[in-house]
Amino acid sequence: MDMSFLEYVVLLQKRWRIWLSAILIGLLAALALSVVSEKQYTAVSTSFVTVADEDAAGSGEIFQGSQFAVQRMASYVALSSSPFVLEPVIEELNLGVSPRGLRQMVDVSSPAGTVMLDVSVQHSDPARAADIANEMSRQLGILIEELETPRGLAASSVKVTMTMPAVAPVEPSSPRIVLNLLLGLAGGAAVGLVLALLRHHHDRRVKSVGDIEELTGTVPLGSTLVPRAGSDRLVALDYRSVEAERYRTIKTALKLADPDRELRHFVVSSPTGDGADVAANLAVSWALTGASVCLVDARLRRPAASVVFDVDSTVGLSDVLVGDVELDTVLTEREDWSVTVLPAGYLPLDPVELLGSEAMARVIDELRSRFDIVIYDSGPLLEVSDAVVLARGLDGLVLVVRAGKVTSDELEACLGIVRQNRLRLLGTVWSGVRRRRRAARRSRPVDGELRRAAQPDPRDVELSPTT
Repeated sequence: MDMSFLEYVVLLQKRWRIWLSAILIGLLAALALSVVSEKQYTAVSTSFVTVADEDAAGSGEIFQGSQFAVQRMASYVALSSSPFVLEPVIEELNLGVSPRGLRQMVDVSSPAGTVMLDVSVQHSDPARAADIANEMSRQLGILIEELETPRGLAASSVKVTMTMPAVAPVEPSSPRIVLNLLLGLAGGAAVGLVLALLRHHHDRRVKSVGDIEELTGTVPLGSTLVPRAGSDRLVALDYRSVEAERYRTIKTALKLADPDRELRHFVVSSPTGDGADVAANLAVSWALTGASVCLVDARLRRPAASVVFDVDSTVGLSDVLVGDVELDTVLTEREDWSVTVLPAGYLPLDPVELLGSEAMARVIDELRSRFDIVIYDSGPLLEVSDAVVLARGLDGLVLVVRAGKVTSDELEACLGIVRQNRLRLLGTVWSGVRRRRRAARRSRPVDGELRRAAQPDPRDVELSPTT
């Protein structure tokens, strides 16, 4: 899959632990290799090759002689591997190595277009490296002069003169710690990028709004932020905050989901049961516009919305459905938040049967006649069928998708349940989005400020729908 440069940057930001770990491992490996490697010293000696001709008096003959030497340099370099050079060096310096071992230490070269012979020797002993380089130059010169001596003549026409003897180097030539660290850094970064890409492409979690749009075919209604540590869960109370603005966006999108049909009551669910905070804050957001709102905690197995509003859930919806109490006795009006809460009640043996009963249908009709908006918070869609039973008698279903928690397989399974039961999907909410550093950091109001925040903002008041 083709990715843009910006997408790679975003990927590295998300997977920073992977590539940073790979870089650290690469650096540590390079450092360890540099520490355990034996230090090597390189000594270089340089010789100058000339062609001597006693009869050459003019510049033309001298030029021809120099050209002859240049043409022969490649052959002279090849002679450095000859046993007639290596064995005398070993014997003279008492090296105790084979000719092949010595050849691996030595590198002989000649710069192009010159008559210079450079003998480079690498050894763990700097003084030994210099001795070998000088002796190699001397023995190579002897062999060249012998081979270039014409038969019947005593003197060679080629003369090799060592112009720059090798000296013992002070600094080691290897290991090159800085270079090794740079290579370790580059290698670690490359491996980290590959691992991040593999993790990204094999990660089945829904990672972006684009993933939701691709799976559902529609743009999400909106998104919510990861709550701050220690903050109040009812973030919509502070209508001036970024969090409250996001819930107002979701509320507006819900109202515009079907302009020809008035939205009065709906159920909020999710694949993994993370929709309670969204349901509660949507209720607050609607209440702050002046509408009468009821939040029903329909999670009869494990109450959640009641906990958000700090309402006792020991008696509630389930008790009403079995006829133990009247609806009015369990409706809890939170005047400070302008929301009426219907708690879950006791845990019944078969919650699905209760939610699909005639008694529940009567409760739905009664709540719809009393309130402008009724929001039902239900359990996880993949685990229980409570939301399916409820949504059949309501205006539709809002599906909350938790960022980094819900997989594409789980979301597709939820959509399959919606299609199979012919439910009306009002839209999805992308929840738990990471905060940006530039996002507003306004703290939640406390105590006395809650009552002031719960009053409708004049800029946000809208007419309540008629019953």
